[in-house]
Amino acid sequence: MPRGSFSAAFFFSIETLSTVGFGHMYPNTFYGHIMTSLEIMVGMFWMAVMTGLIFVRFSRPTARIAFSNSMVIYPFDGRPTLMIRVANMRHQSMVEAEFRIMLIRNEPTKEGEDVRRFYPLKLTFDRLIMFPVALTLRHSIDEKSPLFGATVEDLERSEAFFMTSVVCVDTVIPAPLQSQHSYTWEDIRFGHRFVEIYAELDDGRLSVDYGRLHETEPAPLP
Repeated sequence: MPRGSFSAAFFFSIETLSTVGFGHMYPNTFYGHIMTSLEIMVGMFWMAVMTGLIFVRFSRPTARIAFSNSMVIYPFDGRPTLMIRVANMRHQSMVEAEFRIMLIRNEPTKEGEDVRRFYPLKLTFDRLIMFPVALTLRHSIDEKSPLFGATVEDLERSEAFFMTSVVCVDTVIPAPLQSQHSYTWEDIRFGHRFVEIYAELDDGRLSVDYGRLHETEPAPLP
């Protein structure tokens, strides 16, 4: 190979990695054979790694699940209920959907120290065969709820924090999807309810107004 020729070295490397042949250039010494063998092994390994990374990056589906900006507390079935709205923003339904809400807050121990405690909130439904469009997750605040009797001051004092999680399976590329969203006690709107986003069309089908997903309205308490 010509000494100091970058173009000759570059094309020699490409031809070595792609095994298309060397033409009039070929390893002529033991050192040349060693370098060529190393370049082939390293090049093939690097190409396999890059192919795998690119495939994983672009073949993995995105969840595209939207959560309401706020939580509301309003009576439902005669009980105060914590509600969160979630929406599937994909063009197709997802299956085997699981929904969870967890309350995280500070509580004093018998030793007088504050610790962070975790409470899963029981939902009226936490599993669906199909997650089509938009749903409202509800947690009834009854005597068994960790939120029973809690006031705004209590939530502020304990630095209440809520974590919402949705896990489901994409039907196009059978792969699990997971999305989560967090709320603080300041995101709770008492005495509000979510506005209606479903409307019936003339042919009997339902349409969904995603633009009003986060909207709430004050409602009189019974």
